[in-house]
Amino acid sequence: MTEQERQQQEIERLQKKIKALSKAYHDTKEELEQRKQEEKELRPKGRPSIGTEKKAQVLALCRQGHSMRSIAGKTDLALSTVHKIITEASRESRRVYVYMDRDKLATIIEACAITHKVHIINFTDDMLSRAFGINENPDWDDFNEFMESRCMPRTRYGIREELRYMGIDVYDPFQIVEKTSGRVHGDGQSLERMNPEWVKKYDEIRKRVKNAEEQKRELKKLLRETKGDG
Repeated sequence: MTEQERQQQEIERLQKKIKALSKAYHDTKEELEQRKQEEKELRPKGRPSIGTEKKAQVLALCRQGHSMRSIAGKTDLALSTVHKIITEASRESRRVYVYMDRDKLATIIEACAITHKVHIINFTDDMLSRAFGINENPDWDDFNEFMESRCMPRTRYGIREELRYMGIDVYDPFQIVEKTSGRVHGDGQSLERMNPEWVKKYDEIRKRVKNAEEQKRELKKLLRETKGDG
């Protein structure tokens, strides 16, 4: 075999080796891409769900007065996730009550069991008619005390039988008010929790009308339309 023939044979051998290596590279690349696609399909869609304990931690910190940014840092959650947890929980636990002194609107009360925030709008200058009297910025403790004042005393004789009659297991002012509309014998005042449709209209008025007095006029009108009386 001549030198030229040996060189040609070596070139052909190298070409075959390069071709085999190229094929092995492409096969390996296709296999890796296939595995990535399979892992992607098996991966849960969207953001990972937040556990019940983590949500409870967020809400507990919120009740303690921590800012959302502070809560995000303490729980290692994104600020947007903290905001979503608090917003959704607040929406579910928010209650709006209308407090009447006989047939006159006295106070509207907003209360959120998650954030422990209370907001009121007084419609009268008569301190005895208002839900919280001279206190125009009640806190959560004030609200709980007020709610209990609209119920029969928890120390009343035979209270268990009364609660059982109302279908309530324990002394819970919130449940009692739902059943009795916050009526206490002898004072002519009442406390009614408003339904979601009314609350939606209430929120629309609060958002649309910025002037406080005009807001009150609109809310009085809404209440008249709802109750169908003066």
